[in-house]
Amino acid sequence: MKSAKSKTRLNDMRTPSRSKQNLFQEDRDPVHVYCRLRPMQNENDISCINILSPTTIVMVPPPTTVSYRNENSKSMKYTFKEVFPPEANQQEVFDKVAFPLVDGLLKQKNGLLFTYGVTGSGKTFTMTGDTHNCGILPRCLNVIFKTINDLQAHKYVFKPDKMNMFDVQSEAEAMLERQKELHKFKSGRKNNSNPDLAMSNSDLTKIEGINEDNQYAVFVTYIEIYNNSVFDLLEDGPPSRSLSTKMIREDASHKMYVHSVTEIEVKSAEEAFEAFYLGLKRKRMAHTNLNADSSRSHSVFTIRLVQAPVDQMGEAVIQNKNSVAISQLSLVDLAGSERTNRTQNTGDRLREASNINKSLMTLRTCLEMLRENQLNSAKNKVPYRESKITHLFKSFFEGKGQVRMIVCANSRAEDYDETLQVMRFAELASEVEVAKAQVNDIASTLGLMSGRRKANRLFHMARDKIERPEAKELEIDLGLVYSLGPDFPSLELNSSQAAHIIKELMAHLEMRISRRETLKRILAVKDEKFRSALLDLQKDVLELSSENASLNAQLSTEKRRNQVFEERLTRTENEVLSFQKKLTEMTEYSSTLKRDLQEKDLLLSQYKLDKAKQKKLLERKYQHKMAAEHEKAKEIISEKERLENANEEKENRLRIIENALKDRAEKVPRIDMGAQTSVRDFTPGSTPRALPAHLLTPFSSQSKESSHTPRSRRGVAVANPRHRRSLSADGRGWVEHAPNKLVPMGTVMKPSIGNSKLVNKLTNVKDIANTKISKYCLISQEQDTDGELETKLYKGDIVPTCGGGAQVIFNDVEMLKQFSPTKDRESTSNRTSGCARHSGKRRDTACSPPQTPSTSKKQRDVLSIAAF
Repeated sequence: MKSAKSKTRLNDMRTPSRSKQNLFQEDRDPVHVYCRLRPMQNENDISCINILSPTTIVMVPPPTTVSYRNENSKSMKYTFKEVFPPEANQQEVFDKVAFPLVDGLLKQKNGLLFTYGVTGSGKTFTMTGDTHNCGILPRCLNVIFKTINDLQAHKYVFKPDKMNMFDVQSEAEAMLERQKELHKFKSGRKNNSNPDLAMSNSDLTKIEGINEDNQYAVFVTYIEIYNNSVFDLLEDGPPSRSLSTKMIREDASHKMYVHSVTEIEVKSAEEAFEAFYLGLKRKRMAHTNLNADSSRSHSVFTIRLVQAPVDQMGEAVIQNKNSVAISQLSLVDLAGSERTNRTQNTGDRLREASNINKSLMTLRTCLEMLRENQLNSAKNKVPYRESKITHLFKSFFEGKGQVRMIVCANSRAEDYDETLQVMRFAELASEVEVAKAQVNDIASTLGLMSGRRKANRLFHMARDKIERPEAKELEIDLGLVYSLGPDFPSLELNSSQAAHIIKELMAHLEMRISRRETLKRILAVKDEKFRSALLDLQKDVLELSSENASLNAQLSTEKRRNQVFEERLTRTENEVLSFQKKLTEMTEYSSTLKRDLQEKDLLLSQYKLDKAKQKKLLERKYQHKMAAEHEKAKEIISEKERLENANEEKENRLRIIENALKDRAEKVPRIDMGAQTSVRDFTPGSTPRALPAHLLTPFSSQSKESSHTPRSRRGVAVANPRHRRSLSADGRGWVEHAPNKLVPMGTVMKPSIGNSKLVNKLTNVKDIANTKISKYCLISQEQDTDGELETKLYKGDIVPTCGGGAQVIFNDVEMLKQFSPTKDRESTSNRTSGCARHSGKRRDTACSPPQTPSTSKKQRDVLSIAAF
């Protein structure tokens, strides 16, 4: 039982909301969206759009598009109010889309029509047309002026008040305005017709059912929205002059309009089209990769129809501003959406494309928010003010009127990704609803009967006919005029039978008297009614006069307030204009500074490049010069060494020859005594005289045959076993690092190191990092330039490192060298004994030449080598 009650309560609660929603839907109309497909430009192009029905299309993504990869080649279906195939002409599009809007315009309904699509899809052609096929705009003008041709008011009867309303002037004031215009334009006006555009050349239908008791006037405005700024294309001045920006405001009836925009009153379709072409010459167009004449701004051509009822006589317009009805039709040619990767725009074109895409995105966001508010009964704020195009059309989406949209699409496969976004936007726009416009009959509120203008026309026609000579024969019905009956009959009393004539006269007079009495009674009744009506009206007049006095007082206060507000507004506008001028000046100044800075940066970069090139050239020249000088220095040093060696060799030869001559000249005892003296005089610290290697004899005994055998200076020296060991053995723990193939030197040149570890190659850190080993010795053997054997011992201390390894710090180098005697035994026998004695005194050398004593050379420079 409880659940049933709860269900009934819920049903009772839901029923009123459904009824309200149905009423809400009945009072609103959705935005009608139409689709027009552009014909293929080339026969080789592939189409990606197929028409299923007069209202449905299917989009098949080509394999080269991004949507094909993202959506797995899924076909998309879209439904419109009607789909126009590529072969559809301009007249069909106008009849289905724009003709209902023109009919609503003449019946006091606002209308909005805009074309939307990718650049190059045919929006401007649909709106304007070309020489042979005029578009929607000229056809609308032709239908309007063909319908109201005989019902137009004189020029300047309706005058704009700069607040989106109109004042009504008398015929005299309007005539003065027309005379001023004639004085202003004395000469012939320039022809602003466009040879590439044409008016409609076909018979247009006339709209029936308009109010013939009104007088009409047509005003046109033409603006463009470029980089989110509003410009008046009909502003006075030459077309080359830069236009000033305009502001968007809200009037007293909460409608958005462009403040101080130029409104031109036109009296024919040709005059209106000339004004359109005048603004078209100022519209910003540019060449892009996708379209040769691409619109870089949104253009809005507005047709405003002003109508007001005529007076009781059916001639002049009622002089009351509140009786004026204003309706407008806005024809919007939106700029095409673009992708930078296709158009390759840079500079101003890129900035224009970004502003166009941003405004279209704002339009889409506003429509999404409107749809969400209408579906969910939410009250989210719609961001109209983020873009000028949405701010201007706010009154259409939130007010009352008719909104139509033509989606122009290109069927080429290259435009699939952009066209897909357009279709999604169109699907979104078709779900938005706009309130229906309600028509108010102003004449009925003023107590005016219909047919006033027609009755006035008939009256003038009848008066003209009566004044003509042939009007005497016309029969005029005066049934509506009060009379006492027909005229008196002809009375002639010329016989005795005149009694019956007297009776007829008496009857006729009685009939006239009775009719007179009835008319008097009727007149008395009407007089009484009229008197009572006058009394009532007098009371009403008194009441209204008192109310009028109070309202006049309120009106005066409001006027004063309005004057204060207008003064503030004018001051604010002047400040805004001054700030805008300053801003433009500063922007121009900053742009000039930026250009100067760029030029200076270019010059500086060029100077740096030239300087770097010059520096590289100088460095290259310097390097070449230094290399040449090094080569020359090397050649000089080598030549110097060669000359020194040759000089030394010559001196040695001369010395040898001199010694030989002295030995031959002296006797043998003197020679032995001289040898002993030279040996005795030699001490280990002295430097003996240099002897050549071929004059020295070996210390070992040799046969006579071997003494006469010549020996080569080159080759490996022979060790002398009589000499003592090197001083390298000190008894501490050593690592003896020696190659595998050492020349056997016996005991003379081979150092004997006790408590040592012999290694041929260091492969493990443990060979060095050992607590029992603290010394390191590296042994190397090589031949010198004379072919003698030279042994070098590199000694150092082993020091442990922080990482657990070890390093060697070299602190000593010892060089051991011996010479092999090569001279004959006879000439070297004495020298052999001398050399033996000499070697006996020096414990660490062999028999060596005097100029190169084989003493130990110790270098105290510490050399550090990291182990492993």
